[in-house]
Amino acid sequence: MSSAAAKINENVIRWSEIRLPHPSKSGELATWEMDGPFALRRYYRVDGEEAVVKIEHFDCRNDDGTLSGCLFCGGKSLERRTDVNWKPIIILAVLGLAPAYWTYGLTLLLVAYPIWFLLASSPKTDKCTSCSSEFVNFCFGPRP
Repeated sequence: MSSAAAKINENVIRWSEIRLPHPSKSGELATWEMDGPFALRRYYRVDGEEAVVKIEHFDCRNDDGTLSGCLFCGGKSLERRTDVNWKPIIILAVLGLAPAYWTYGLTLLLVAYPIWFLLASSPKTDKCTSCSSEFVNFCFGPRP
């Protein structure tokens, strides 16, 4: 009997986060962090309470770590948004634009890559439209 070890795709491992409806506080989300979209458990215990939140729809998770539906309620409509921290991006843009007249636009080229990096590395959030659960960084590929 040979048991081959499962292959781990290192490209999709990153910190992920799930925010599920709180079992006892209506309208609030309970948050848990995990080391990638493959580190999901069947249930999560809410800190300081006996309440347990169950994940029953593992069939909504694709092989590459992305989601085709909500893991909590099984809903198929997910809204994707990017949580961008705009403050450093605006500061870099202003620093690139201010001397651009005198540097013939070279400062814009210097700040273009850091701005792209900040935009590309921003966490992507999938939000279920029916139960308001949120799944952060359940996307394919490594972060830049």
